[in-house]
Amino acid sequence: MTADPPAQVAAMLAALRPVADEIVVAVDSRVDVALLGAYDPVVDRVVRFDFRPPVDRPRAWLASQCSGDWVLSIDGDEVPSRALVEALPRLVAARDVVQYWLPRRWLFPTPTTWLTESPWWPDFQVRLLRNGGTLASRAELHAGFVAMLPSRHVDAPLYHLDCVVNDAATRAAKVERYETELPGRSAYGGGDLNEVMYRPERWSCAPVRAVPAADRGVLDAVLAARAGAVDGHAPPRPPSRPVELVAAADIDAAASCAALAAGDYAVGLELFEGAGGDLRLAPAEVRPLYVTVENRGRARWRWGLEQQPEIRVSYHWRAPDGEMVAYEGLRSPLPCPIDPGDSAIVPVWVEAPSATGRYRLEIDLVHEHVRWFESPLVVEVVVAERAPATPTTDATTPTAPTAPTIVPEDQRC
Repeated sequence: MTADPPAQVAAMLAALRPVADEIVVAVDSRVDVALLGAYDPVVDRVVRFDFRPPVDRPRAWLASQCSGDWVLSIDGDEVPSRALVEALPRLVAARDVVQYWLPRRWLFPTPTTWLTESPWWPDFQVRLLRNGGTLASRAELHAGFVAMLPSRHVDAPLYHLDCVVNDAATRAAKVERYETELPGRSAYGGGDLNEVMYRPERWSCAPVRAVPAADRGVLDAVLAARAGAVDGHAPPRPPSRPVELVAAADIDAAASCAALAAGDYAVGLELFEGAGGDLRLAPAEVRPLYVTVENRGRARWRWGLEQQPEIRVSYHWRAPDGEMVAYEGLRSPLPCPIDPGDSAIVPVWVEAPSATGRYRLEIDLVHEHVRWFESPLVVEVVVAERAPATPTTDATTPTAPTAPTIVPEDQRC
């Protein structure tokens, strides 16, 4: 996913071509179509997308376009190290993890050195992911992919070019823009995250380290291709085939976004365990109740705790007369995505009141930090210690079998 000069990105992707089964590039719509032919020698598919902030918005959509068993996510202003290229076949052969975290080396102050201190190093990010139901990302600025276990951190870095290809003024403008989109985040070690990360000339104190000779060749090729594109020395190269433009609505359909419309809060709830008399819980017991959750709105509800909108299943406890006993219940995530019109059985973890008695349990969905759905499933609950259904005798005392009761034939019904 990139807005960088196509010649620059193509030079970077050439390093990955020997080990990649498929390369898919999503180009920011602000890039001139007449330059996209630079991708022809190395890329299997190029698409364009309507750019709208945040920059991470298309990431989930782009991952969904990939057909391989694993997905390596790399941006246009990054370059893989030789160690990463050589490790990829071994890493994707593993069957005991679903993700790998890769470190990033921020180049500065020259393309031959990198920053060795926090927060620029090691800057681990989830970048190599098993393709399938566990792959998800948030559209929030620089939120990246949702971390899943089992995973590994590997010493096979990416190089980040931003601080050597953009001058101080350009990076200062980026800081201001990013701070508007996502303010108030702190860098490791203190300071505003965006300010520290993109202005190392003001904040870096530790000595830099030299880029290994093994990685100098690909970095030189990428930066030379960028220089030719920026200086206008490289002639335009139109693509050999039409490039699809993906509409913003298609991007948004795959994006994990926080907002919901009023009509998206429609839900149907039904207790799966259903019949059998009063529902009983022991005092202070914590257990799952199984609830069928039907999405009657128009937006996809996403699984887990990291995606947006942050929809959970929770509950209130009331006394029989309606008085509130406990307003905030435990939160249970959705175990799978629920599309409009679909339903899923959800384990809803409930903690019972500590005092015995009869209660009303109101199970509802909640959009965290926004609102409750206000369509609760109301369940009558008895909170009491378990008692035997019928009187029993001491197991050590022998008892005679009870004779059956015989009703005279003329009294039978």
